Amino acid sequence: MAKIIVAGVGPGGEEYILPVVQKIAAEADILAGGARALAPFRSLGKETLPVTADLASLVTQLKKRASTKKIAVLVSGDPGFYSLLAFLKKHFCDDELEVYPGISSLQVAFARLGILWHDAVLLSAHGRDGRELLPPLLGPGRKAVLTDRAWTPARLATLVLDGGGADTGVTLCYRLTAPDEKIVKTRLSALDETVEGDCVMVIEDV
Repeated sequence: MAKIIVAGVGPGGEEYILPVVQKIAAEADILAGGARALAPFRSLGKETLPVTADLASLVTQLKKRASTKKIAVLVSGDPGFYSLLAFLKKHFCDDELEVYPGISSLQVAFARLGILWHDAVLLSAHGRDGRELLPPLLGPGRKAVLTDRAWTPARLATLVLDGGGADTGVTLCYRLTAPDEKIVKTRLSALDETVEGDCVMVIEDV
């Protein structure tokens, strides 16, 4: 079986897709990914494998097609941070996967804010019980959290405040690198359920 390439396509803006990933997509026979990850490459006219909730079927198709086709699995952001790569590594050995990085929305968020992130705590609420995040959220230092529609910024703020955390500053970064990018600076106590769910939430030391 030929190696399956797993490549990050960045936070959304096409100009943030690394040249090496553009080359990989151009040279692949099949592109696999969610609708958002595949969208920038539609003009290539490649055969696609949509990534849906049926991940077992995806694994079957990848194993079947990789023997004769060059396949690139495209994921949002960087493959190494809460992406499909974690699932694929349960079904393919390291020799069967070749990984290429992408620019994470976390990187863009810290760049937009002009702050360092080498000592930040990086978390994701996607597909998780947000209560699992409480211990690191209450720990020292700056945190960055990928929120979702279930664990919204407001819900996470309530979790932190009810858990004894301070009412600290927070920045919400929405749709980074997209034309309608939005950055909102406020405090944990000011967040309510009218605030949008999906974003990068940067929390100051609590």
